[in-house]
Amino acid sequence: MKPDFITKVRLHAWMCLFLLLPLTAAGQQITVTGTVVDEFGETLPGVTVVVEGTTRGVSTDIDGKYSINASPGEVLVFSSVGMNNQRITVGSQTVINVTLVETTAEIESVVVVGYGVQKKETVVGAVSQISGERLKDIKMGGAVENSLQGILPGMVVLMQDATPGEESKSITMQIRAGASMGSNSPLILVDGVERPFTNLDPEEISSISILKDASATAVYGVKGANGVVIVNTKRGSEGALQLDFTAETSLKMATRLPEYMNSYETMLLRNEAYKNDGKWSSLISDEALEHYRTGDSPYLYPDFDWMDFYFKPAFDQNYNINARGGNAFVKYFVSLGYLNESDIFDVGSIFPYKFEKKDASYWHNRYTFRNNLDFNLTKSTKLTVNLAGNIKVWNKPVDDYTQEQWYEAVTALPYYPAEALEQFPDDKIPYDQDGIRYFENPQQGEVRLMWIGGMGFRRNKSNGVATDVNLEQKLDFITEGLSASVFYSFNNNNEYRKEYPLDYLFGYYLNPADSTWSRYTNWQVLDYDTPQPKLTTSRNESLQSASRSVYYKGQLDYARSFGRHNVTGVGVFSRRQYRGISSFPSYEENWVARGTYNYNEKYLFEASIAYTGSEKFAPGLRFGAFPSFALGWVGSEEGFWKDKMPWFNYFKTRFSWGMVGSDAGIARWLYISEYTNGSDSQGFGYPMTWYPSIQEGTIPVTDATWETAQKANLGFEMGFFKNKVTLNVDLYDEHRRDILQTRRSVPSWVGVSSISGNSGETKAHGVEVELGYNHSFSRDFTIQLRGIMSANESRVVSYDEPDAKPANISLEGKPVGVAQRMGGYTPASAIQDGGFYQSFDELFMWPLASGPQPIVGDFKYIDYNGDGFVNDLDRIVPRNPYVPAFTWGANLAAIYKNLTMRVDFYGIGSTTYAMRQGGMFYLYPFTQNKDNAMTAHANHWTPDNRNAEWPAVHAMATDQYNYLGNEFSIVDGRYTRLKNVAISYRLENDPLQKVGIRQVDLTLTGTNLATWTPFKLGGDPEGFNSGVDFGAYPMMKRFTFEVRMTF
Repeated sequence: MKPDFITKVRLHAWMCLFLLLPLTAAGQQITVTGTVVDEFGETLPGVTVVVEGTTRGVSTDIDGKYSINASPGEVLVFSSVGMNNQRITVGSQTVINVTLVETTAEIESVVVVGYGVQKKETVVGAVSQISGERLKDIKMGGAVENSLQGILPGMVVLMQDATPGEESKSITMQIRAGASMGSNSPLILVDGVERPFTNLDPEEISSISILKDASATAVYGVKGANGVVIVNTKRGSEGALQLDFTAETSLKMATRLPEYMNSYETMLLRNEAYKNDGKWSSLISDEALEHYRTGDSPYLYPDFDWMDFYFKPAFDQNYNINARGGNAFVKYFVSLGYLNESDIFDVGSIFPYKFEKKDASYWHNRYTFRNNLDFNLTKSTKLTVNLAGNIKVWNKPVDDYTQEQWYEAVTALPYYPAEALEQFPDDKIPYDQDGIRYFENPQQGEVRLMWIGGMGFRRNKSNGVATDVNLEQKLDFITEGLSASVFYSFNNNNEYRKEYPLDYLFGYYLNPADSTWSRYTNWQVLDYDTPQPKLTTSRNESLQSASRSVYYKGQLDYARSFGRHNVTGVGVFSRRQYRGISSFPSYEENWVARGTYNYNEKYLFEASIAYTGSEKFAPGLRFGAFPSFALGWVGSEEGFWKDKMPWFNYFKTRFSWGMVGSDAGIARWLYISEYTNGSDSQGFGYPMTWYPSIQEGTIPVTDATWETAQKANLGFEMGFFKNKVTLNVDLYDEHRRDILQTRRSVPSWVGVSSISGNSGETKAHGVEVELGYNHSFSRDFTIQLRGIMSANESRVVSYDEPDAKPANISLEGKPVGVAQRMGGYTPASAIQDGGFYQSFDELFMWPLASGPQPIVGDFKYIDYNGDGFVNDLDRIVPRNPYVPAFTWGANLAAIYKNLTMRVDFYGIGSTTYAMRQGGMFYLYPFTQNKDNAMTAHANHWTPDNRNAEWPAVHAMATDQYNYLGNEFSIVDGRYTRLKNVAISYRLENDPLQKVGIRQVDLTLTGTNLATWTPFKLGGDPEGFNSGVDFGAYPMMKRFTFEVRMTF
């Protein structure tokens, strides 16, 4: 009995031991060690290693090594800034080595497309993408859009005015050739919602994609014809808190300023002009010329450098702090940003008023915030919440006519200093006996500083908020790979303005003839008695603009693989309501379906259809279907390819075709009859009673619809020598029909203001090339080269015009960008010239244009149609449009250990600028009868300089035979720019990590450092009309020092 009992006890003991053994094993921790490296094998210090679901964690040391206690079955999460997280389950092994891959590399392998993402290898549409990290390399001030110049093939970005706080208002963005006679602006989406991205902090941006062909844009229906820009903001990542702080200080100055003759050279040229015009009584005396030459009396005979006076270097500041992290339940990204832009105009504080210290200067403050949250409510349910916004305040003088800043007389002053009164006392005018007196020569316009603060200033404010909520539910219980989501977005933007006017600013003139003082109002009215008025500060703030939009969407997604067969599908229903400050709400509705199929990621197919609507058109004509399809073949995946051409590592060809639409720029209510009060009245009866008249407005267009574009794209993607060399080429063709236009063939005697119809037709085609080279010579040294080129051509095929209109001034056959401007205030057509009149006899041999009589040395104009007269019927158009038809960019990056150097070039070609009214300002000397002339004007026609660049000089720019919309006033807009040079160094060491700093990046960046252009007069070629004519705020050259700290 006893042995049996002992045996049973032993058996039960062993059973309990086996039962407890798993629990003992699960609770027993082991020490796991290892090394973390990057994809090049370099060790990574500062990597966070955390046991998932616990607070246990360590960081790798300077050699990338770590040691942590964990139990088998627990999960280690490895995370580092700029790297993709990696999760590894602990088993019995005690050594776990990890390789982390850069986040940018992951972004490049996944491409953002309409309503989703696709692996880069399976994309069959024409899509280009850039990461937010690359975007931050270029420092462009407050306009993030301008950072896209020369980076994405097919994207053209022009910024004409760098006014702080208003840069985005002057930006032109265009994808590929502009084929519409209306608007060619692309659709812009931020996190899937139509809204601008100008006020995003660059630190918030994860990636920007541009969709160019129909297969990529057809899902956007009536808004996809001009291409789509998709901006995705950053999101959180699972792991420990990662904190980034960035501080930037920029020294900025004008890129390129005009160069003027001095006063002596200008007045000599004046005398030559007076002689040419026979104005002998106006000649400047030899005595006065001597004073200008010697400068012995600067208040009576000034010689003033306006560019040096106006412009001084200034500083901008930009700060951002953002945090990301999370756990299995929630991931977060939070960002706060502040931007301050100051003024390179150094005149804002010299006016007779002081208000909040900043006076009439240009300045801009912007505050941005963002909070992106991703909740894993269950294993199959995900909730995403985005909250973002911005607050802006910017100041500017009343600057309605800023062109005067660019043709000031060198014989004028901004003001007389106090020393002038000491030298020339004034016992007649009781005002301003101390301090400065503002200059005003009544024969040459108003107070010189009138439009730079002399009329007061404006304080602008704006705010914007955007809220997105997305709920996604996996439906694998129905079928594997199926999911559904609902999305809601609310957006609100408001802009306010408060005026601080100065009724008038008195100016003074010290007459050189008798050294006496006179005093005038802004508008040359003599006034000795009225005191200087004070600045008005009591006006109310007014609402300038307001907009509110609501967008909601339901989406079904399907993605599943059946062996080597991969299938995806997307179905979307969405609606958007938009309302402006005082307008009726507008509505949009979209039904979208897209399916993709690929076999082993080698044979690719995609098809989509969008049934979308716009309420701009009559009932029954508001919806349309827009189909597209695309095919692709990855030839390098074929067995024969790898065997025969091992050096040719990657080859993919793709073709797409589709229909897209555009209602951009089309007015609402076209289909409704309109009657308005007339401008006159009629009297009846006795006594006479007057009644207002009623007149019919625009004839309703009951069959109006959107314009449609048929697009085709053929693309090739190639990689050579282990993909060290890459080459991408896209060829595209577009045919646009049903362009809504005013029917110009309808004569005026029909009695209506206008009749419109869908009768316009255009075509466009082009090529895009992207060439890259990436080679790591060692673990420490890498070279990256990249170049892009885009060239396109567009033409008007058909446009409703009078039959008798001559071909040379007809829109048909002209480049679309040129045709858009024909007949406008700044026309794109011009009279051809045949050079200069070289002799008196030639004055009688050429037909004359209207206006002043020509002299020898003026332009002689070509009678294009041979009718014996030179007039508007003889105009021709330039070969190239305003938006460049050719752009290119080049980038070089060299990385040696922790040191990085990057150089960017950008250039445009095939572009022209038409100076308005034939060069009203700036093109010729003596604009508005002022004493101004450029150094370039020295090369003008004289009997001794017959092969000159400029014609003979005249006393006033606008009162001469040459003042005409001629070839000379069509400016070549080509330029090449050293856009960006950056040197960056990363600090990573134990002393930093001991105080909680993982790394510090120090970067010095130069932006717009040099510009080469054929334009001789000065001014930046990217500015309005090459920086001339209308006086835009100058383009900026910048030197930026950046400190980025990662905690």
